[in-house]
Order: sequence, then structure tokens, then C-alpha cells
Amino acid sequence: MLDSIARTEGLTASTVGFRQPRPALTSAPARAHQDTAPVRLDASEFTEILEELDTGVIVCSETGRLAQANNVARRELLRGQPLAVDDTGLLYLAEGAQGALRQWQAALRAATLSHHRQMLALSDGPQRLMVSVMPLGRQGRWALVMLGRRQPAPDLAVEMLGSLYALTSAEQQVLVGLLAGQRVEAIACERGVTVATLRSQVGSLREKLGAARLEDLVRLAAGLPPMSSVLRSPPLWADARSPDGGQARAA
Repeated sequence: MLDSIARTEGLTASTVGFRQPRPALTSAPARAHQDTAPVRLDASEFTEILEELDTGVIVCSETGRLAQANNVARRELLRGQPLAVDDTGLLYLAEGAQGALRQWQAALRAATLSHHRQMLALSDGPQRLMVSVMPLGRQGRWALVMLGRRQPAPDLAVEMLGSLYALTSAEQQVLVGLLAGQRVEAIACERGVTVATLRSQVGSLREKLGAARLEDLVRLAAGLPPMSSVLRSPPLWADARSPDGGQARAA
């Protein structure tokens, strides 16, 4: 499906400016400047790029018929709160999120028909998901739905950060709790340590990461580069093939 979208809309690597790298400087005589030919990535390579993003990316039609969903998006859709997909590949809102149905439908129409961008808050009880709906391609056939993050930084990024700054396992767990918005007292209770011990670990965290305040830790997490989990969510349909082995069933 991604291949057909790319062909239909003319979405090639050259469209977004991918070019062949220039050769390294050597002692050879300088040659006249020549533009290099654009590098064109195939559909499987574009799919792999989407898989590595830690932001949910969905491509669908005006009616919400799913064409493509990356790993993070598949995990969100399988969760089904508040956005889900049925066994025919149609996106729908969970029962508790039906209050936003008209806005959701209007946003898809606006993206595909009018090339307008919108942001929505989809809520299913305490479960809230921020999404942006944008036009994709020149012909207005597809909507690009970007899903907001559930947490400031993915677990893998925090783990890599811990390795980079030599954080202990306990300090990493404390950092995860702080980034999730937990209070120091709650983290201490959860981990079975005293508040004094927890505060000592927070102090060590701040020193190692160069954060003067707890708020600086959140800003640091927001600036981490995208790192998606190496674990891949399963296909959304029983007869769909894995992302690296072909395309999912399409509308």
C-alpha cells in the first residue's frame, strides 16, 4: 500500500530532498561541479523509516479506511482507547470517545478535500490521545494522522540516556517515574525506599544530567531524539503480512 501511495502522489525520496552523498575530499585534481542524481528510496525503505519513528503515524482515506500504520500506531490501535481499527481496516472511535466523532470525521474531510490541518483531543474516560490530522500528497486522497506521545520519552531513549551518562538502574527507574509525572513521595513508596533515599537519587540524577531543577529533566527528555522500540507490534489483520515482508491489507 505504501508503494501505491508513493506512486499515486509522486512521493519519492527526491521530493523531500534526499541526494547522494558527495565524495570525500582527496588530493585528486578538482573536477567541475556536477549535480548528483537524486537517490530514490523504495517502498520498503520508506516503511522502515516509519517503523523507526517513536511517533504514531497513520495514513488513511477520507472515510478513515486505513492504508498504513507504523509500529507505534499499530500498538495504539491494538490498545483501542480511544482510537481503534476494526477487522475490515476501518478506523473508529471507542465508545467512550464518540463525543469527538463529528470532529474526527470533519478533520479527515478537511485534510483530504480542503488540505486543512487540525488538532484533536480524543478522550475515552481518563484515556486521552492528542492527534493531528493533515493532508498527504497533491491529489488529496489521503490524510496523515500523527498521534501524540503517551510519555515524554520512550523507554529505549531513557535506557540509552542512562548508558550515556552512567546512570544506575535505580536512577533510571527514578527518572522514568519523574518523567511520568509522579511525585517523589509516590516513587519512593512504589520502590519501597525512604523519601530521603529517593531525594538522594534525584540529586545524583540532576548532577549527572546537569539539571538544576526537576523541570530541567523534563525538558531534557523532550529533547531526546526519536528511538522506537525494537519490539514490533503485530499486523492489524489476521491475513496481513509483516511490515518488512510486504504490505498490509488495504481499503
